[in-house]
Amino acid sequence: MDLASRRILLIGAGHTNLHIVRMWIQHAIPDVGLTLVSPFPCATYSGMLPGTLAGRYSPGEMEIDLYRLVQAAGAELIIDDAIGIDVVRREVRFRQRPAMTYDVVSIGVGSLPRQMDVLKTHPGFVPIKPMFTALQRLDSAIQSHAGRPVRVAVVGGGAAGVEVAMCVEFRIRSRGGQPVVTLVDANSHILSGFRDHTIQLAEAELQQRRINIRCGGRVIGHHGLDLRFDAGDALTADLVVWVTGASPQALLQEIDLPKSAAGFLRVHSTLQSVGHASVFVVGDSASIDGESIDRAGVYAVRQGPILWENLKRHLDGRELIRYRPQRDFLRLLATGDGRAIAQWKWFAGIGKHWWKLKDYIDSRFMDMHRPSRIMSAQMRREMPVVSSVNKLGSNQAPMRCRGCGGKTSARVLQNVLQRLRTEWPSAPRGFLQHDDTALLPEAIPGQSGANAVSIDFFPAFLADAWLSGRIAAIHALSDLWASGVRPTSALAMVTIPDGSMTRQSEMLHQVLSGAVYEFSMANTVLVGGHTTNGEELAIGFTILGETQPRSNDRLPLSKANLRPGQELILTKSLGTGIILAAHAQGLAPARSMTAAIDMMLHSNQRASEIAAVHDLSAGTDVTGFGLAGHLLELCQQSGVSVELWLAALPLIPGAAPLIDAGIRSSLFDENLAAVQGFLFAEDGAEINDLQQQRVGDSESPPEVLRPSLRSKCEAVFDPQTSGGLLLGVDPVHAGKIIGELAAAGYRDATIVGRVTDSNKTGITFR
Repeated sequence: MDLASRRILLIGAGHTNLHIVRMWIQHAIPDVGLTLVSPFPCATYSGMLPGTLAGRYSPGEMEIDLYRLVQAAGAELIIDDAIGIDVVRREVRFRQRPAMTYDVVSIGVGSLPRQMDVLKTHPGFVPIKPMFTALQRLDSAIQSHAGRPVRVAVVGGGAAGVEVAMCVEFRIRSRGGQPVVTLVDANSHILSGFRDHTIQLAEAELQQRRINIRCGGRVIGHHGLDLRFDAGDALTADLVVWVTGASPQALLQEIDLPKSAAGFLRVHSTLQSVGHASVFVVGDSASIDGESIDRAGVYAVRQGPILWENLKRHLDGRELIRYRPQRDFLRLLATGDGRAIAQWKWFAGIGKHWWKLKDYIDSRFMDMHRPSRIMSAQMRREMPVVSSVNKLGSNQAPMRCRGCGGKTSARVLQNVLQRLRTEWPSAPRGFLQHDDTALLPEAIPGQSGANAVSIDFFPAFLADAWLSGRIAAIHALSDLWASGVRPTSALAMVTIPDGSMTRQSEMLHQVLSGAVYEFSMANTVLVGGHTTNGEELAIGFTILGETQPRSNDRLPLSKANLRPGQELILTKSLGTGIILAAHAQGLAPARSMTAAIDMMLHSNQRASEIAAVHDLSAGTDVTGFGLAGHLLELCQQSGVSVELWLAALPLIPGAAPLIDAGIRSSLFDENLAAVQGFLFAEDGAEINDLQQQRVGDSESPPEVLRPSLRSKCEAVFDPQTSGGLLLGVDPVHAGKIIGELAAAGYRDATIVGRVTDSNKTGITFR
């Protein structure tokens, strides 16, 4: 597929920008790429936060999974902070990665509570934004005061503050705690801008719940737990929830465009920046010239269709349409106990039926962001099937996985290598070596420099080219680390889709910049490479290295050095192939994708160094052939057997439920077939049937559950991208090495088996 000639960049996953992603799923604009930038993999819906605080929703119910939504749209997701925009060069700058160009950008980063810096150092400070982490911070603070009254100050008496005060009170009380809640507002009364009757209903409800109201004083700082007010008095609080009015995000200050007196970006009624035609600003980030409206989510939601239409018109050079904000709207304030306060025009009321209405509206809004609800039946039928198990009886042929799931099977590779060794019996020493890292023949005795080499290459599995470059570099370096070799230099091999010079240049720059980011941390120099055009992005590296001490006849870590009695240490969790296969179908939950990416970005460098310190000699890394395939290589080259302890195998969070839903990488069957005759049960019987297919409902993968042994059994054959090291360790040293690995960040490192001396080489499942 060719690269799109133009790009729409969405900065922030607010309601308005997410409308564009939803519309893209149904009606993508031809020859235009869509990129969404967010600091978090999930967007939280503010309308459901009060209900979540009260425990009426699980945290996941208020989250919009950006990985799944963007994947369904065929768009690109960038998880990073945008820290600046150059409107002249049309570039967005990021905290970590290189700048990215755009043809048109929409800024919808929301806002922050006003004057939040006043209390940032308070021991119990909990800002309500970012909402993605607010609930975790709140619960942690509440739990630290278990068994005694929890004094909570909610600063900000607007709609959000009133809801938070009531819902936090209910949350603490329903969990057996003793809430002492005070609602603080600098105005003369709470709910500024609401009708008098609504304010009276809210005040009566707060009084009945014994929630104190403190108005007319502004918080200016704190001394320990005491909040200090501008009048000189104080209020002691164990927990401070900051829910004041809106102030601009820091990003807006870094953009050279006209701003309002409050610091928000000024826009015309078309949502187009007053200062630059290619910039649109929406939601809380914008200040519309000639309009004075609340910073409420309802306005951001209703700006969505206007933005969608105007983005298309701008790209086509047509006249834009105007956004006309409504003058009033239904307001529903959750009380936390299954009721809500309602205001519509001059009416105000309270009751359970208003909560039911709020719940219906919010749930419907969330349904709009579930890909399965957005996509038509025809669109779902046309989605590629990546799993080796055809979902729900589909007759589609499986699509080949990317990453290490796209490798040629072990059986094909073994057959070809065996034929070549037979055809060239007199080949020079070093011909077709068995380890993933090859030692270079020594041309000059005593020469210095590189004496080992490895190569790796795979099709990219993420639309994010910079992140793909990082993972590909770490993955290629891993072969040398798994052999105890110090990498020194690298050559790149990159295939880029056809496209304009500008788009190809930017993609290649993102890939190589990500790679150099990782190479620099490994003291490895990218010395050159080769690029080609092709159907999809594919990335690989040849890595040169040096053994320490220098040797051309042995590797410090080898597949041939396992000894009976040793224990097997696995340094990383399994499951990347399963999660990436699910991601290709838009089925991988954001938390699973985040965990998988974090694992792939954790290099094996420190683990290799720890192995060297302890003079370990047997090991490999776990990649495309799965744990079983690479473990069998160790067994065959060392002439031993192993016991594999299934219960001890660590899985990436979310991998087990995806396995239970029937998702497998397309390399799973070949990985299983390659080792099938070498697998044994505890009683010594050969295991012949491990392919019972189980098809689940792919629309809603189950939540993260405790992995079953069956799930772990299947994970043994899952191809890993940038997987961990598998090391043979003498039992007397295993505990110490596990401790050092954990201290180095390998928190899942564990003993997964034992080497045995057996007449039949293979793997016994226990």
